[in-house]
Amino acid sequence: MSPDNQANARKVVHVAVAVIRGNDGKILIARRPDDKHMGGYWEFPGGKVEEGESVTAALNRELKEELDIEVGQFRKLISIRHDYPDKSVYLDTWWAEDIKGKPCGNEGQEIRWVDLKELPGLEFPPANNAIVTAALLPNRYMITGKFGTAAELLEKVSDQIDQGIALIQFRAPWLDEATYQHLARELHHLCRQTGAKLLLKGEPELLAKTWCDGIHLTSKQLMQEGLDWRSGCGSDQWLAASCHNQEQIDRAVSLAVDFVTLSPVLPTDSHPNSEPLGEEKAAELTENCPLPVFWLGGMKLTDQDRLINRGAQGLAAIGTFWL
Repeated sequence: MSPDNQANARKVVHVAVAVIRGNDGKILIARRPDDKHMGGYWEFPGGKVEEGESVTAALNRELKEELDIEVGQFRKLISIRHDYPDKSVYLDTWWAEDIKGKPCGNEGQEIRWVDLKELPGLEFPPANNAIVTAALLPNRYMITGKFGTAAELLEKVSDQIDQGIALIQFRAPWLDEATYQHLARELHHLCRQTGAKLLLKGEPELLAKTWCDGIHLTSKQLMQEGLDWRSGCGSDQWLAASCHNQEQIDRAVSLAVDFVTLSPVLPTDSHPNSEPLGEEKAAELTENCPLPVFWLGGMKLTDQDRLINRGAQGLAAIGTFWL
């Protein structure tokens, strides 16, 4: 929920946050002073947005004051509302790239350049966990479509990996379990060569497989009581879920899911009888979700920048990628 539309009486601090990425892909982080809130934790630089100030203006001001740098390009990443026992914050988070100047800790803070893959192993304030996840995730999430043979499946996935796809959901509900798992192993071998991640559909036992990079829950699985999906996930496995409304998003948050898909945003050929949410409703649900959200249903690659600017992590699709 944006800081201007809070329903409760608790004051929410609007904070602009920059995930600064250098030309080599490394991320700049800073350690919070011991005498500040959440002292000693690592953080992404930024600061409070003043009244009447735009987010990017606040970031430019804060980054000049804190690090003595200027930023040539900002791109929306994610917005997170988080309630601490003593305060609430709204973290308006942006990628910061094309850095001008050499960063230094103007306020005496320790700073460090780290690889993206190092971020999960560092101690950040709890509100930053979703920012770390969003930074690690790509902007495109391919869901496999219909195929006739294993060769066709592997060829189509390989073609999309060559086009830069790095996150794939293997969906084939018409297959029996043995065939599905056999093909999943083949796909994982293909993905592993480029670092792409393959999410599967199935039961918790799949998480114990070395060729499982994670599971994408159906909305039915998501709402099922008694299954502890998170405890079975390794540190390098993703847990995702399909959501269609606020109740399911709330459930995903309670299960500590890493990210969700929200669908259908627009009418789709694959689900012609499903009532689309529309972009306004999708944007509202996304704004209230403290997790990265991929929009799914009826959209094309040309829509990606627009939906990211509306708060989405990126685009999830079958038809757009399954050519």
